[in-house]
Amino acid sequence: MTNVALIGIGNIGLLFDNNINDKSKALSHIKAIYLHKNLILKYAVDIDNTHKQTIKQFFPNVIFLNDYRKLIDKKDIDILSIATPTSTHFDILNSFKNSNNIKIFFMEKPLFHTKSEYKKINKKIKNKIVVNYLRRYDKNIQKLKKQIKSNSFGNLQKIVINYCKGLKNNGSHMIDMVNFLFSNPKILDTKILSQTKEFTKDDKTYDIFIKIKYKNQIIPLYFLGLDHTLYNIIEHNLYFENKIIKYINSKSVIEYYDIVSDKNFPKYKVSANKPMIKYVKTTKLMLKAYDDILNIIKKDKKNISSYNDEIANIKFLNKILKGNI
Repeated sequence: MTNVALIGIGNIGLLFDNNINDKSKALSHIKAIYLHKNLILKYAVDIDNTHKQTIKQFFPNVIFLNDYRKLIDKKDIDILSIATPTSTHFDILNSFKNSNNIKIFFMEKPLFHTKSEYKKINKKIKNKIVVNYLRRYDKNIQKLKKQIKSNSFGNLQKIVINYCKGLKNNGSHMIDMVNFLFSNPKILDTKILSQTKEFTKDDKTYDIFIKIKYKNQIIPLYFLGLDHTLYNIIEHNLYFENKIIKYINSKSVIEYYDIVSDKNFPKYKVSANKPMIKYVKTTKLMLKAYDDILNIIKKDKKNISSYNDEIANIKFLNKILKGNI
């Protein structure tokens, strides 16, 4: 068995999914660790004891601690998962820079709070970081990446992303998706067009035009911000020569629309009424992430959500916001 220590017993740590009887989903770290046959939660750390007994239902022998520093000298931790507020990430990670037994640091995004923290983090830690951008672990999103790379749908014409709840918060997931699907495309130009209802004072929801370069082709990319008080919409729309592809977060699907002749006006091309549908198994992606981490440890698989991947996302945000993050 592989030992996991989890620091932070909040929403993503436990509360998003603490139903021990429902084996169909794993939306929290603890549920994913519980459902994985090769993992055991050795340590759980939180300053609050509120959820201690709930954790004990999953792992009766777990050692519960109130101070993460008590883990520093432990030699029996293989994976250290950190699900605390972003502002605490650097100090926690840096305190484990000499803990050679830890093979992977599994981090919630964003990785750090300030630009200086990205520059100061220890190199040994950098190489062990996996950042929790869960969509990267879905097999159908991975397949879409390969199809795009092989030019299966013809040239890409345009990307349109609908999102809400801030560019840094929900928008960052779609930035990561652009970087994953298109292998960190070069950003040629950006322009903030307008702003909708702000999510927080330091995370606004913008309409943005971005010009990217992919395979020597210049692609227009639009982020269209929506009012989060009206609805929670996250969609990623790709317009190719021969196909229109839509990732719809609320449905957990990727819809593939063929380009066909209009029934009434055959000279005109339109998208087919019925798409081919591929499902993104959102409810099990945390489990899949841990599975990938085990394969990274065994050196059977490359880290597809690394420190460098997070840096690419931060650079993307910096380009849009002119460094003001």
